[in-house]
Amino acid sequence: MAWLLHRRLAPFQAISFDLDDTLYANAPVMRKAEQHVADFIADQWPQTAEYDAKAWRTLRDQVAAENSELASDMTALRMATLSRGLQGFGVKEPEHAAEMAMAEFLIARNQVDIAPEVHELLASLAATYPLVAISNGNADIRRIGLSDYFTGTFQPGEGRRGKPYSDLFEAATAHLKLPDARQLLHIGDHPISDVQGALRFGAQAIWLQPEGRAVQPELAANWLPHATLHNLQALRQLVE
Repeated sequence: MAWLLHRRLAPFQAISFDLDDTLYANAPVMRKAEQHVADFIADQWPQTAEYDAKAWRTLRDQVAAENSELASDMTALRMATLSRGLQGFGVKEPEHAAEMAMAEFLIARNQVDIAPEVHELLASLAATYPLVAISNGNADIRRIGLSDYFTGTFQPGEGRRGKPYSDLFEAATAHLKLPDARQLLHIGDHPISDVQGALRFGAQAIWLQPEGRAVQPELAANWLPHATLHNLQALRQLVE
């Protein structure tokens, strides 16, 4: 079956989507982007050449483990990682160098192919519901070709923490002028950031899990999504 309904969906007025690994496969995008920026850094600052993409990823994970709020903001996390790594190699003006590297990273990470059926799904839903994007990442909906469907994008920064904190959900519901958090239906692939984050805020949550695995142990009864989707296209039938 394309979905499992865990509890009844209440009427909702708007839909929010996570981006990475919900509307497209993000892993291959990130592998290319991280390799691109590692090559750029090694070319610009040869003393860093011993740091390959894997080493930069390890440093990022270390920085994330030190600060849970930073870990929910992928842009700030990557900037902090780049700055620390470049400073460690004695690069002059590491903050400026990190900004240069980040600009290169953003070019590569926004080279995303969106499947035609995803465009069709979003266009169909947008004809009935206002849609917003709520993402901890740094994909730009304009660059990746999704801006026609969303009335707003909410990402960490300017004092807003990422999911599972409620900051982005609060901003989205304010933008949508929803008087009740339950009127927002959120769809995402991550059991903590998306499902627990949305439910803790008071919104309804659908967990996209294409592999069809059973609900994971960390999704205890109190955090059970309203539904689990094994195919994003089934969302159209489910909301109808």
